[in-house]
Amino acid sequence: MKYSHSKAMAVFYKIVKLVKNGVLMIIHIYTKVSYYLNNQ
Repeated sequence: MKYSHSKAMAVFYKIVKLVKNGVLMIIHIYTKVSYYLNNQ
């Protein structure tokens, strides 16, 4: 039980990390695009 719980937590943290990276990437792209559109 303890082992499976820690395994689940590891998977959960991996997913959270991926989501955070994805969100940061989207924000970065969005700001670049909006900056580009505003300066045309």
